[in-house]
Amino acid sequence: MMATAFLGLSNSPKWHKQNYSYKNNNNLHKKYYSTDTNLGNYSKVVTDFLSDKNLNAVICFEDLQLRETKDKINEYSKNKAGIYLIFNKVTLDYYIGSASTNRFYSRFYKHLISLIGSKIVKNAVRKYGINNFAFIILELFPEEVNKENNKKLLNIEDFYLKSLLPNYNILTEAGNSFGYKHTEINRIKMKANYSEECRNRIGLLNRGKKLSEIIVERIKEKAFLRPSYNYSEQGLANLKNKSKPIILYNKDGTVYGEYSSIVEASNSLNCSIKSISRALKSNSKILKRTWYVKYK
Repeated sequence: MMATAFLGLSNSPKWHKQNYSYKNNNNLHKKYYSTDTNLGNYSKVVTDFLSDKNLNAVICFEDLQLRETKDKINEYSKNKAGIYLIFNKVTLDYYIGSASTNRFYSRFYKHLISLIGSKIVKNAVRKYGINNFAFIILELFPEEVNKENNKKLLNIEDFYLKSLLPNYNILTEAGNSFGYKHTEINRIKMKANYSEECRNRIGLLNRGKKLSEIIVERIKEKAFLRPSYNYSEQGLANLKNKSKPIILYNKDGTVYGEYSSIVEASNSLNCSIKSISRALKSNSKILKRTWYVKYK
C-alpha cells in the first residue's frame, strides 16, 4: 500500500514557511508547507498516526516485505534527500532519521532489511516482522546535500526530533545520522515530565527529614564493600582516548554521525570497538568501506 501527499508539521520555524523547488529527472517539484494533514490512501493505523501528529507525509510505503515495494522506494528516492520516519504499526513506536542525496534507500535497507542500523529498530523488526512497518518520507530537502548546506538538513532533523520525541531514537544513546545527540531528547522529555511544580512538591516532602542511624550505617557498609578500581597510567590513557568524541563522514564529505566515544559509535553502528580503533589509527581512516572516521 502506497500513497503520496504534500508535507508539513505545525509550529514549524521560519524556514518551514517557505516554498522550494526541487528538480529531479527534468521534472519540477514544489513543496508547500501546510498544517493541514493530507492523509492519502494509507492504512488506517498510519492515517490515525499522521492525523494525531498533524503530519503531512511526502510519501508512505507499506507492505515492505514485497519486492515491488522495495523497488518503488529505490526508484522514488533517487536524487532525493530529506527526513524519514520508520513506523511500527503494531506498537505505534517510531524512528526518525535524515538521508543525504541518494541515501533514502540505503537508510531503508540498512534499518529494515540488513538490520544493521538502530539496534532498537532491528529488535522490533525481528519481533513484529517487516510487514508491520511503514517507511515514511516526511520531508524532501530542496538542494543536493553537500558540505556547505549539510547544516540545514541537520537543523530540519533536529526540529522533527525535538518536536516529535521519537521513542525508538530516545532508547538509543547514539547520535542520529547527522550528528544530533539523542541524550538531548532525553533531557527535553524529562524536563517536560518533571516540572518545576513536581520538584517543589517533592522538595517540601523531603525537607527537614533525617536519615535513621540504621539507614546511615547501611549506606556506609555498602560504600565500604564497593570494589575499588585501580587503573594503570596506560589504562587511564586508554580510557581517556576512548572517551574522545569521533565523527563519521560519508564518502562525499557530508557528516554521517557524531558520537561522544568509540563505545557509543560501536553500539550505534553495530560495529566492533576494535574495527573503529583500527580505522582511527590507519592512514585511510576508512571504516567498513563506507565511512571516514576521525576524532573530533
